[in-house]
Amino acid sequence: MDRRERVLRTFHNEPADKLLVAFWHHFLESELVDGLKNPEYIEQNLAGTKAFKDEFDPDFCKVMTDGLFFMPFNYEDMHCASDLANLTPGADMDLYMDKSVEFAKRIREIYNDGRLVFYNVFSPTFQINHRMRMVYPERGNSPIVDLIKEDPEAVAKALQTVADYTDILIDKILGAGIADGMYFSVQCFNMGIPADLYRKYVTPVEKQIIAKANSYAPDHLLHICGWRGSRNDLSLYTDYDCSVINWAVHAEGVSLAEGKKMFGGKCVIGGFGNSNTDLLCAGTKEEIQDYVEKIVKEAGTTGVIIGADCTTHLDTPDEHLHWVYEKAEELTKKLL
Repeated sequence: MDRRERVLRTFHNEPADKLLVAFWHHFLESELVDGLKNPEYIEQNLAGTKAFKDEFDPDFCKVMTDGLFFMPFNYEDMHCASDLANLTPGADMDLYMDKSVEFAKRIREIYNDGRLVFYNVFSPTFQINHRMRMVYPERGNSPIVDLIKEDPEAVAKALQTVADYTDILIDKILGAGIADGMYFSVQCFNMGIPADLYRKYVTPVEKQIIAKANSYAPDHLLHICGWRGSRNDLSLYTDYDCSVINWAVHAEGVSLAEGKKMFGGKCVIGGFGNSNTDLLCAGTKEEIQDYVEKIVKEAGTTGVIIGADCTTHLDTPDEHLHWVYEKAEELTKKLL
């Protein structure tokens, strides 16, 4: 069974000949930097991608878009929720699209041996929230929560605008065959967006983006982001049409085995926490490898990929990740 077949069988919840491991981390000290104005950040990201591939030889690539997280819109003109009805692309939008395509092509050159590549795409809520937070820091860490409560119709127009441009990005990268699928990051901001508002205003644009990605490729990864312990209402995402689901096992208190049932038996990624105090970063070899065995005992090996709640902390020693790979190899020989 070659690498590509092995990954696809795992994604499709079918038996494979290897227990997969999939970790990723950011390659810059701050992933929120502007790579358009500072192209050296893109080069650092690409160098980090190459070094990661050489170090861990991952079975598939989850693209880290550090430096290209945010599409340029006129956030400087968005002083209140009602202003968001007039969100429009900035002067650098064409440049952003061109640089994103160029970046994706260079990632493909690094992973040029047929390995599956999944391009990182953020929900419109994530993009609006983080850019409004950066432009207006006085609004706190999750401005989207108050904005959508204040004027949901205006925010809905902004979400639709961002979604439509996200579709264009997917056209250019997935539609051109540069990447094999999408890694789609969603979040309801520590339960801050009420479920009824989320389903009415956020869910439709997120499903639109998934449908666009599905028009080009059959397999996509849904990341329900629990960065730094942020909580999410997992029930909001159980009908999202993605092949593989990743959520914050430790923040949500929902194990891989429980989540696999919740998401209808789909392939799941995770198991480890991702902070610098969690086991993956701070544990001993014995503790980490015993935990891998615990995950497999609970969730099995079919449609299960050992990973983390989110991107691993930069303090995590490479050796600790290798311990997980080593244990997965041992369990492969023992169980498969």
